[in-house]
Amino acid sequence: MGYRRVTVELLYQIHVRLRAGDSHRMIATALGLDKKTVNQYAQRILAQKIPATTEYVATLAVLAPLLPANKKPQPAYAVLHPYAEEIKDLITGNKAEYREGMTAKSAWIVLSRRHALADTTSYETFKRFVRSCPALAPAPSAVARIEVNPGEEIQIDYGKVGTIQAHDKRRTVYAFVGILSASRLPFIQFCTHQDNVSFAVSIAAMFTQFGGVTTRLNLDNLKAGILSPDIYDPTLNRTLAELCEYYGTLADPARVRAPKDKGKVERAIPLARELYKTLCALFPEEPLATRNAKAWEWSTGEYGTRKHGTTGIPPIEAFIQLEKPHLKPLPAEPFVPASWTTAKVHPDQFIQVHGKYYGLPARYIGTRVDVRSTATLVSIYHDHHIVRAYPVSSKRRSYVPEDFPAWAEPFVPGSYASFLIGKATLLNPVAGTYLRAILAEQGNLGLRRAQGCLAVLEKAKTHPDFVRIVQQATAGRLFLPARLRALFEAPDRSTTILSFPVSDCGRAMARSASYYSGS
Repeated sequence: MGYRRVTVELLYQIHVRLRAGDSHRMIATALGLDKKTVNQYAQRILAQKIPATTEYVATLAVLAPLLPANKKPQPAYAVLHPYAEEIKDLITGNKAEYREGMTAKSAWIVLSRRHALADTTSYETFKRFVRSCPALAPAPSAVARIEVNPGEEIQIDYGKVGTIQAHDKRRTVYAFVGILSASRLPFIQFCTHQDNVSFAVSIAAMFTQFGGVTTRLNLDNLKAGILSPDIYDPTLNRTLAELCEYYGTLADPARVRAPKDKGKVERAIPLARELYKTLCALFPEEPLATRNAKAWEWSTGEYGTRKHGTTGIPPIEAFIQLEKPHLKPLPAEPFVPASWTTAKVHPDQFIQVHGKYYGLPARYIGTRVDVRSTATLVSIYHDHHIVRAYPVSSKRRSYVPEDFPAWAEPFVPGSYASFLIGKATLLNPVAGTYLRAILAEQGNLGLRRAQGCLAVLEKAKTHPDFVRIVQQATAGRLFLPARLRALFEAPDRSTTILSFPVSDCGRAMARSASYYSGS
């Protein structure tokens, strides 16, 4: 008969049959044990005199000490026992000496080098020795798994996964990962940006793939989503706030430096990193859009059909059967994300947004406005009220002509125009006249030209023909900085009188100017 391990449940079966009056031979035959084994344990069980009314769990507690220790000899541990206190000191550290505790692996490296233990024992033995001693092994931290109802929460996070070649430049690739907390079905999208627009685009794509919206978003405190983290009243990025309003969901950021608040998605980041490496190896020439499509196939296929270790249900089955019916429906139209910026209205009534200029009425000069930009429209707000909206075009400047009336009195004291004219006049009166001509003709539309021309005049103030060139520019209405600069950089074309020899006969034939004028 082969060896059979005796367990406490097996002892309980012997105890029950003894109480029923079965012989030792009958018990051995019924349980498949050797009769000598039954004789040995029956004697110990009867010696315990367990009352018939004792409950099952209490009976097991009485029978458990009867089991043999059944431990193999451990001669290698004898090598490590003398260093038990040193191992404990390395692992736990010493706050009084400002020494932090280290991992078991690091402790083994230190110990093996100090005492030359690498030839007498191994790291695997060292690990088992540490685990077998409660005083040495670090106490495991208690983890409370947070479960939510289906359709209630999506956890979101970013993770760096690799690089990609784009436009002759190597770009960092990030994985946007969202995971449904109830069904554990993930959504992975690879991208090269983490700004507010990219963040909103990824969330909208995630909702589209899932075919619905959860009650809340559990996200990190990244600037693309949360401007000011606070456990009670966080300040959301305007783009994320618009998205939450559009989809009817709630942004619920985790606590700062508390990754366990969204542990499900944190666990998925390494999976996304390995998935990206796999896709790069299988599809090295494919763009990110193709890899994102492959990532969704992996989420619903290879990963989604595999039984989850916690729920015991494949994520795709849990999603279809349990979670999807509880998701909120998607809006009829897709969400269009917008970026929000703040700009100051300059004295020329223009603001600068993404390298282009947009005009506003003169009363907003010096104020700060909020700018909402999409791919097709730029909307400008002041005190939460829209002031102007301009379609995105190739023009460098966009404005409403009515906002720039002709100046009846453009050079009142204290105005920016008077300030520029004053600076030009200090260089030379003709420069002041030149700037006055620019501003009188174009009003605030000419302020930036006047600034540019003034900068050219300040650089060329030592030019020998400064006055002549400025007068020429004024007469020719050359009011662009580039044209004015070209005049100063042109070669000197002033009239030069050349001397040449004249004979006495020729000089006798020459007449003075008075001969022709009659004076």
